[in-house]
Amino acid sequence: MKFTTERLPDCMVKLTVEVEPKRVQKSLRRVAQKVARQTRIPGFRPGKAPLKVIVRRFGQEALLQQVVDENGQDWYEEALEGTELEPYGQAQLEVSSYEPLVMTFNVPVEPVVELGEYHDIRLEWEEPTVSDEAVEDELARRQQEHATLEPQDHPAELEDMVTLDVQGYIGDEQVVDLEKRAVTLNPDIDYPVAGFAEKIVGLSAEEDREFTLTYPEDHPNAAWAGKEARFQVHMHSLKTWVTPELDDELAKTAGDFETLEEWRASVREELETQTLNRAEQEYTNNAVEALVEQAQIEFPTVLIEQEMDQMLQEIDQSLKQRGLGLENYLVMTGQSKEKYRESLREQAHKRVKGNLALGALIKAENLQVSEKEIDDEIEQILESLGDSADDLRQLFSAEAARNSTRGNLLTRAALDTLKAIAKGEYQPPPPPEPKEETTAEDKAEKESANSEEGKE
Repeated sequence: MKFTTERLPDCMVKLTVEVEPKRVQKSLRRVAQKVARQTRIPGFRPGKAPLKVIVRRFGQEALLQQVVDENGQDWYEEALEGTELEPYGQAQLEVSSYEPLVMTFNVPVEPVVELGEYHDIRLEWEEPTVSDEAVEDELARRQQEHATLEPQDHPAELEDMVTLDVQGYIGDEQVVDLEKRAVTLNPDIDYPVAGFAEKIVGLSAEEDREFTLTYPEDHPNAAWAGKEARFQVHMHSLKTWVTPELDDELAKTAGDFETLEEWRASVREELETQTLNRAEQEYTNNAVEALVEQAQIEFPTVLIEQEMDQMLQEIDQSLKQRGLGLENYLVMTGQSKEKYRESLREQAHKRVKGNLALGALIKAENLQVSEKEIDDEIEQILESLGDSADDLRQLFSAEAARNSTRGNLLTRAALDTLKAIAKGEYQPPPPPEPKEETTAEDKAEKESANSEEGKE
């Protein structure tokens, strides 16, 4: 077997393999025999047709392609043993020539990352604050969550909830038929058509009203687009959202608070935590971007494809937690999976470069994680799972789960180190203490002393 290697851009190596004709012919005869057994060939018993007949019937290249399909992986691995290549992923195979049989494998190899002077990265950090106005806005939002719908006898106003019978007609065709339908009079909602909510304003319970509205020219139903519709409406009842007073009583209802001031203090604490977390995350993202910008990073593009697939899985899992799932989401938004996946390419490229830069930082700083730290992290995860912790404990004890936890902890340590560098707070770990050198005389003296102690 002959083979050559050629370095390509983006951490790819072209491995060209030429297989000896004798080995190819041997494999070709074996393939031909298999084909002969599986195919009825006039004039020959199953498996007895000679090679020339099989080649003439099916074609030399088709049979050689089957030879490649059956032996390509073995020949690839054999060629790898004669090189110093360490594949970083699945190689792509192309047949350059069938006679002689020459195969080309495009082999992804380990990414190359040069971080540069990353200790010079500096980013300004400003401690976030929460204003009194933000606290009051959040209290008002939570106050609104406790609002209740209560019957009213005043004429309808925008944002009221009304119960209606609605019949709508375009000419003689009925296009809307609603019976006792609860409708919120929101001017931003275009159902059944834009302007409907405003037409109901002023109507009282058990009153009727007729009016006309025109469907827009770009309405999805072409038969209705631009057409005037006649509506007949009867209002049964009306309810309004009534918001309780913001006082001590509401605070007791909202949570474990005795007074409004306790609730206000709790809301402030929550907002401060959320604001700090957002600021920290933004700062971390900016620090990673700064690390990537001043680094030289080369990697096989297959990593982007893998990251896109990983992102699809993460999105699917997130949507399923909300009872939706990726497939249903794509149907609702009218997108194909291929188009949606492609929309993730730029973000995936960014994530790959960030992950590679952080991996290089872990090596450069010699960051390590102890087995105890892994155990402690797993225990924290299990504690958060509640009753299902015991069922999952064995899963987390598997080597793959421990390695995943180790990777997460190392990434966290790298991010903490990077943020400390960017803030100018980084303190390199102290160098290990040098081991005391022992001379031959010291060793002999120690052995002699031990020997004397043994005699005593």
